[in-house]
Amino acid sequence: MRILYLTDNLDYKNGWGRYALDLINGMERLGCVTAVLTKQWESSTNVFKKVKNTLIFILKIREYSKECDIIHALDAYPFGILAVLANIGRKQKFVITGQGAYSVVPFYKYRLSVILKWAYKKANGVVAISEYTKQRILEKVGSIKVDVIEHGIDLNKFSRARANSSDKYILSVGALKTRKGLHVSIPAFALAKKRIPDLKYKIVGDQRDATYFNDLKKIIADYGIEKDVVFIYNVSDEELCSLYAGARLFILTSVNEGNNFEGFGLVFLEAAAAGLPVIGTKKNGISSAIKEDCNGLLVEQGNVKETADAIIKIVCDDDLNKRFSQYSYKWVKEHTLEHMANKYLNFYKGILSK
Repeated sequence: MRILYLTDNLDYKNGWGRYALDLINGMERLGCVTAVLTKQWESSTNVFKKVKNTLIFILKIREYSKECDIIHALDAYPFGILAVLANIGRKQKFVITGQGAYSVVPFYKYRLSVILKWAYKKANGVVAISEYTKQRILEKVGSIKVDVIEHGIDLNKFSRARANSSDKYILSVGALKTRKGLHVSIPAFALAKKRIPDLKYKIVGDQRDATYFNDLKKIIADYGIEKDVVFIYNVSDEELCSLYAGARLFILTSVNEGNNFEGFGLVFLEAAAAGLPVIGTKKNGISSAIKEDCNGLLVEQGNVKETADAIIKIVCDDDLNKRFSQYSYKWVKEHTLEHMANKYLNFYKGILSK
């Protein structure tokens, strides 16, 4: 089977790129032949330049897909739209994976709403990475079939035993931006620290959003916890695995920002591979990345006290911590790269058989 993937990037330190690379590697392990087209233009306000870049990309899709069985757009916008435009006058099979916010955000921009719905309806198959993402797509598109194939991770990279570290800390991993909810988890940590004085907080993530980063530093200063919160940037996978292994628990209190939301939360699987209990938020895709009350807890978005109580509950209750930890190892074995790739292979075969 030959598959042409359309994706924003192949940067392993970017969530979109990491997912694309993992999926491509997984399919190649199953004997599929893959080709990849990434977005090769910068954002521009020049309308003519935008049109030119779009046309060039569409022509590349038509050229590269000649020898392929399936075109797979790794998100509805822009790649689902570009795939359907490239398929005009042809009968090439193409599918769309809705990865999260960009599977629905364009619906709220009138000029894109009609063409995005057209792309979904013309696709030979649609996948969502979580039940929440599926429901958000169906709210806007209506009666189409949407399969759910959740993310998987490479256990060869992330699986390891928890370390017996004397450095008691909780851990977050994710870009420093509003949607990741660090402005909620930091005050929650400060409240939890009153009960657990030796607790620390390590936050790993891209710091390019200087405004938000400065807001977080101000929150930290206001709570007087400057010595207890450490920001870490640009770590290798090996360093990241060590941070997971040494942590007491993993937390990411993502919040919906307008129509932007967490589509799944790959980092929860990475944390589970190190046997970490986890804390996430409700009403987004994280509910598919956590087995609630089995390997972690889900809290209401923006609720600092509930989040602090969840931290205290997991850190202070050794039996609960151990039970959640053991289930995390079990949970992640159901979300491996091999599981994801095999589900996609069966999905492709179903599309080609129609």
